[in-house]
Amino acid sequence: MARWHIWFLALFLVPAAHVFVAPYTKVEESFTLHAAHDVLRYGLSPANWHKWDHRTFPGAVPRSFLPPIVLGLLSYPIAALASAAGLVTTSLGIQTIVRLVLVVCFASAFTHLARTLQRRYSTSTADWFVVLTLAQFHIPFYAGRTLPNFTALPLVVLAFSLLLRDRLWTGIALLTATATVIRLEVALLAIPIALALVIQRRLSFLSALSAGLVGGFGSLTISAVIDYKLWSPTLPHSSLPDFTPRHTLWPELAAAYWNIAYGHADDWGIMPRSYYAKALTKMLAGAAPLLGLGIIWAFVLGVTGKRGHVFDNETLRRTVAGVARTLGPGVVALMLVLSTVGHKEWRFIVYAIPVFNIIAAACAAALLVLPSRSFRMMVRLGLTVLLAITVAFSIFSTYVSTHNYPGGCIWRTLEAARLPAGSVIHFHSYPLQTGSSLFTFVRTNATSSAFPAPQEVQWVYSKSEDPVLQTPQGAWLADIEAVVTDRWREYAESEIDGHKMWSILGGCDGYDGVQIGKGGLEVRTSPKIGLLRRL
Repeated sequence: MARWHIWFLALFLVPAAHVFVAPYTKVEESFTLHAAHDVLRYGLSPANWHKWDHRTFPGAVPRSFLPPIVLGLLSYPIAALASAAGLVTTSLGIQTIVRLVLVVCFASAFTHLARTLQRRYSTSTADWFVVLTLAQFHIPFYAGRTLPNFTALPLVVLAFSLLLRDRLWTGIALLTATATVIRLEVALLAIPIALALVIQRRLSFLSALSAGLVGGFGSLTISAVIDYKLWSPTLPHSSLPDFTPRHTLWPELAAAYWNIAYGHADDWGIMPRSYYAKALTKMLAGAAPLLGLGIIWAFVLGVTGKRGHVFDNETLRRTVAGVARTLGPGVVALMLVLSTVGHKEWRFIVYAIPVFNIIAAACAAALLVLPSRSFRMMVRLGLTVLLAITVAFSIFSTYVSTHNYPGGCIWRTLEAARLPAGSVIHFHSYPLQTGSSLFTFVRTNATSSAFPAPQEVQWVYSKSEDPVLQTPQGAWLADIEAVVTDRWREYAESEIDGHKMWSILGGCDGYDGVQIGKGGLEVRTSPKIGLLRRL
């Protein structure tokens, strides 16, 4: 088996394991996930567009439909085959397939980058890059999650790989297309990298400009038509009062302007400027000291210019210099500019992690070829300890994270309730934010060949935001059969004319903190969601 086959297999299996261990999703993933669901269930015929989820629940800001449509189309043959063969029996299995397809994209892009590192620098550097990436928590855990940042990440990593292979025009065009359609912050990578390449005379100004124009306007030419057609019947919408159909010609720009220029991003919280420095330490884990040592080591080698001494390592020098020269300007700009924005999230800078991991990997590879045998033994021990700490942190973080999706597991409670056919089940906002998705509505009439055969007993799932349905009495008077809510105590205690309206059938626990117990660190949980049936 070729080495890159092993890399691909590892880069697929580890994130895939995270998908199976934590099969549910959060509300931040819902736009891409639900649009992919609609592609699989209704197809792309305009006659069915009125059934798509965004027509009723458009989300916080418009997003482009191009990525979820591509994801849905890639998932379709696998979903159809798995359904026909009986390998999946519920729509939740189709959600897993969609997420695994995204994992394949991730594994393909990172394998491409690893092969680039092998060709340009060394096999050991490529090996360590794969090992460090998979040992960390954030990227493997989120690689199969349909957050816009993680639909963009495989394309960004592929662009990095192309740039390091000196396929500069294609790399810039791909970065620009990704920024235009999926995540605008990727432009903070694309523009400085392109300018640096022009200044270094590795790319002419006209070539850089044409790459940006083709990547930007070329992708926009495709996405604008799709997005306008799908969004225009939805807008204006009560959930998106500031957006009109013309904004959806370039959803990513409209969303960024609304969030930043109007300050709506700050509604989600304002973090200190040091936020990203702390986030990087946690994301890199054991790679952080290797990154710092690698930069200092390469800098000293470059400044002194001495060759042949015991600490000289040409591969380390070339790796750090090559990565810094090609990708460094973009990473620095991304970190600095986003640090000035009030609202910060670690996933906004996730594109920098592969770059830092390359340098950390080069440092690890260089340490292992130092001439002193006794020193190499100490290095091996140190690297083993770093990896062990990183893996332990990742395993614990994954375990903690599996408790963050109480809205997902409620479908099992519903199945056990054996409600009659035609029952209307109303979901409040919290379960929809913490795991309940269109794919977990397993008893709908999904007649598409991409889905398993419909269940014999089918229910009606309600996500209505009608204020009347958000109260115990309103839901009861509306003949709702069951309610899934985080306010289950209120519902269980509510009465009408002296009689209780709702009884508790079950519920799901969720994350409530970490504590030190007899066995060490323990995850504390508490009831988060209840399923109630009308009396």
